Amino acid sequence: MAKIEAYYQQLMPTIQQAARLSVVERDRRFTPVFTAAFDIPTMTRLAVGPPWRDFSAQQQAAVRDGFARFIVADYASQIKDYSGERFVVDPQPTPEARGGGEIVKTKLLQSNGRTVSINYLVRGGRVVDIYLNGTISDLALRRDEFASIIASGGADGLIKKLQERTDNLLAK
Repeated sequence: MAKIEAYYQQLMPTIQQAARLSVVERDRRFTPVFTAAFDIPTMTRLAVGPPWRDFSAQQQAAVRDGFARFIVADYASQIKDYSGERFVVDPQPTPEARGGGEIVKTKLLQSNGRTVSINYLVRGGRVVDIYLNGTISDLALRRDEFASIIASGGADGLIKKLQERTDNLLAK
């Protein structure tokens, strides 16, 4: 819970200045925050799923790096302006029965009165999955998407696709 609060506190200055910053600058500022809060190796392995075991060590490293760059660029491209939004972290995490860890529940309170639930699966003090709208696993969505890319192009196809998407996001 404290880790997620710190994560949000570190993101806020960049979010508040988002309209004045390029997507590349937001990406540059978000990278160390994400690296500190997220367990990128575990997230990457979960997003890829069973094919991960068949990737060479070099391919695993390239996918891990590509995935890390992509998720930060994706976030940086989505945060374009600030209009008073704030994050609220539930002080009581919920133990996660499957696989251990805990669910840290948060809410994004938007200035228009809308509330968005964003929950985090935290293991060993780091985020391993994000549940959008409180229940939709970000990594499950990515695994579905990655499965077709891997089926047609293998690890190298996934590496190339992650690089292309990151480049496109940062070019906006």
